[in-house]
Amino acid sequence: MYSTARTAAISSSNRLKNPISRNGSNLSEYDLEAGEHTPLLVSRVRFAPDVDDRSRHIQTVQTTALLGILTLLLFLLIGIIIAVYLLLMQVPRPWPVSHPFYLVERNVWWKQPTEEFQLNPLEKYATQNVIILHTRSETCHDQAACIELVQKLQNDAWNLNGTHIPYNFLIGGDGKTYEGRGWKTQHGFSNLPGINDTIVVGVIGTFNDQRPGPVMYAEIKALLTESIRRYCLSPNYRLFGVIDNSIANNAAAELYAEIKEWRHWKGFVTV
Repeated sequence: MYSTARTAAISSSNRLKNPISRNGSNLSEYDLEAGEHTPLLVSRVRFAPDVDDRSRHIQTVQTTALLGILTLLLFLLIGIIIAVYLLLMQVPRPWPVSHPFYLVERNVWWKQPTEEFQLNPLEKYATQNVIILHTRSETCHDQAACIELVQKLQNDAWNLNGTHIPYNFLIGGDGKTYEGRGWKTQHGFSNLPGINDTIVVGVIGTFNDQRPGPVMYAEIKALLTESIRRYCLSPNYRLFGVIDNSIANNAAAELYAEIKEWRHWKGFVTV
């Protein structure tokens, strides 16, 4: 009897050490659960390295694709910058300007509200023509004197015709540009052509026998260059002077003596 009990105890102990019975017909409920769980655990350990390798591969591919897109965008941006630079280099420039452009805006010499200076706008964004003529007045050599002359031209135009100063810009003997009607407004000369594609620049003074000072010519060039830079004047603009048949033939002769040598010069308009 003792031997039989000892054998049963050893058999029970062996079953506990190895829950999965080698005899399929004697599997207990505990043995079935153990038999289901053990292969799953082994399967997870077996395939985990493959999943990690696949994730790392996908991440590498995504990183490579992102770097490729960023590189392509960088080359595209560089190409655009080079194209714009080459385009700007092809824009004809009148001349290198060493004299700085100095604009005295209208509100400096015109103290009335801006609403009272409403004029007809130009129909074209960039004008094609520039007409230069003298004001047939005294010459000024400092800003205070030039402002006084510009105000006088404004008052004369208002008293005679009920209109504002007819010039788009005026060039003073102090080497500064005085804003009249500006870049975006029609000039006020009824006897001059190009009402919608021309700006008129007046050179303050009378230059029948005396040539303007070098600083005035330099400021005219600075004004033209600035007009192109602001896209208010075509780089291929045409430059004209004025011949008035009712005045002596030498009217403004000294003013045009140098301007006629400039590259954009096209001749005179007759009034």
